[in-house]
Amino acid sequence: MDTSRHRLLDSQFLLHSAFGDAWFFDRIARSYEPSVVEPGAMPAMDIRVHHASAAELADAAAGWPAQARFHRSLNYPHWNLEGPADAGIDAGGAIHLPGEGMLFRHDARRACLDVHIDPMRAVRSSELIFHAARNLTLWRRGPRFAPMLHASAVVLDGGAWLFLGSKGAGKSTLFIDMVLRHGTRPLANDRVLLDAEDGRSVWSWPSYLSYCEGTIVDYPELRRIFDAGLRDLQRRHIDVGQTCDRALYRRSYAQRHKRIVAPCLLAEVLGTLYVPRAPLAGVVRATLEPGHAAGVTVHASGSTAGLQHADIADALFPADDPDFPCWHGDTRGLAQRPEPGAAALGWLRAADVPWLEITIDPVCGKHGLRQLLDR
Repeated sequence: MDTSRHRLLDSQFLLHSAFGDAWFFDRIARSYEPSVVEPGAMPAMDIRVHHASAAELADAAAGWPAQARFHRSLNYPHWNLEGPADAGIDAGGAIHLPGEGMLFRHDARRACLDVHIDPMRAVRSSELIFHAARNLTLWRRGPRFAPMLHASAVVLDGGAWLFLGSKGAGKSTLFIDMVLRHGTRPLANDRVLLDAEDGRSVWSWPSYLSYCEGTIVDYPELRRIFDAGLRDLQRRHIDVGQTCDRALYRRSYAQRHKRIVAPCLLAEVLGTLYVPRAPLAGVVRATLEPGHAAGVTVHASGSTAGLQHADIADALFPADDPDFPCWHGDTRGLAQRPEPGAAALGWLRAADVPWLEITIDPVCGKHGLRQLLDR
């Protein structure tokens, strides 16, 4: 059995597997620039992978009292992973994903995750093991990384600019335009964590690339990434209908016509590595408005020192993040964290960096965004 070491924020994982299950961890790691600064680590968690038959998995989950969700996605039904569960620390915290041929059993006291896979069905085993590690990282992270914001982020002249907002606000569009057209470096696709220890750094979270088909059509480089994602699924013999049912893209900007690929494909296709962390340089709250006559309109500019809770409310994640449900039953880490809204607002106020609130046309207004950031 091979053992490999992996790291996500302040969590370390020792993956023990004889079946090559470290490859997805390695793909994610290779998509980041090497970091000279790493956060202090919590005690390592063991992930042990075992083979089992479908019948054995079903027998192990027989009589489990409830259904639980392993991961939630509003836009991508195939990521709404759920199945019979036996939650709670005393019960061990376990979930069976029959459609994926996998069963996870978490033991918080021993800091161990046992993963049982049916090799005849578990075509996404390496990726879902990584998903389990991501989930556990968020729940077991210390107070240093308690504030998390719904934001994409790029690095310009060594500093991180955040594009803040809820789902559908246009964060991803501004992110990819700044990376592909204006020479910035990618930091985060969808989420960032604020470093409460140094009070100035933002950290990348390995969120997936999610784009409307119209935006994919707008950028040839982005289309290459999503075409590579489709080929990746086909090579792994995954039903492409789970993510996209055709190689053609509609010129649609509707949420129901979004597609998703792994974040590492940006680095693999374009050779552009993510930055793991950077000091905060500024925050942009943008509303995309097709046909906006002025291209870009600045409604407010100032400093994050003057922010109010309402300015960031829809970019906050609750303590019990619904996208990463607590299927494993271990909520002990919540007790050591501050309230998310107060922590994020206090952090941003103390950072005292530029704040912009704008409306922007997604076609003709994006060139003006770089000019605003350069001021």
